[in-house]
Amino acid sequence: MLGGADKLVASTDQARKQAWLRKLDPGIERVPAAFNAAGEVNLETLIGARPDVVLMAYGGAVPNWLDAVDSYRIPVVMMPNKSLADLETTARMTGEVLGERESRTAAEYVRYFDENIRRVTQVTGLLKKRELVRVLHTASAGILSVDGLDTVIDDWIRVAGGINVADVVGNARPVTLEQVAAWNPDVIIVGTAPNAQNRQAILDDPRWRQIKAVKAGKVYANPSGAYLWDRHSAEAALQVLWAAKLLHPARFADLDMAKETRLFYARFFRHELTDAEFASIMSATAP
Repeated sequence: MLGGADKLVASTDQARKQAWLRKLDPGIERVPAAFNAAGEVNLETLIGARPDVVLMAYGGAVPNWLDAVDSYRIPVVMMPNKSLADLETTARMTGEVLGERESRTAAEYVRYFDENIRRVTQVTGLLKKRELVRVLHTASAGILSVDGLDTVIDDWIRVAGGINVADVVGNARPVTLEQVAAWNPDVIIVGTAPNAQNRQAILDDPRWRQIKAVKAGKVYANPSGAYLWDRHSAEAALQVLWAAKLLHPARFADLDMAKETRLFYARFFRHELTDAEFASIMSATAP
């Protein structure tokens, strides 16, 4: 997004496998994966890439590989990832590390993000408590895990006019189906790839049919583009719009997600979306 892809010398397995990221930056496939899907480092690969700096999202325990990297005198920039404000901080910090041009783009992005939040909250901020939609955001379907409080997900649910029913703290927290039934959400948003398959798994599982959201057919796959829209992602700027329209369709009837998504991709990813590409992003089914 910031225009610094040519400066990337190492990345993660997840980034290299993200279909839309490969479309937007084909060069990502040639960048070595220094981190696996679990976030574990291959120190030989990382040091061999000879990075000037390591950028990492930070939201929990300090990783055990930091001391090893420090011994090679490679600076590590730790960026927060627990809120929408943290995402904006990440954009600014990344721009400052990469250079003057990228920093200008980061500032432009933050202005855009802030405007989207303002656009949503000027409506949702007036809602009465009884009008807020009770939302469960799942991190997987087969093995029950949910995204709780003190997370960027909890933050955009609040901005969009919802209440996160998962009163646990952190991401991907294990829960029982009995606990989900007790929360009994109005809406379920399935937010971990493969989103569409995980959504269908919930709909096909008879144990979930007692849940209010499932009975009402209000189980949705979260959009996924260059990255998962709902997490530590540039597309979180679109997520707040999508979630607001999903939870309060009548109040955001004039919000055209096709138009907004196309404008965002053209402006920040320099890519003109086709109808088929837009549909695959919204359904999280990009090939």
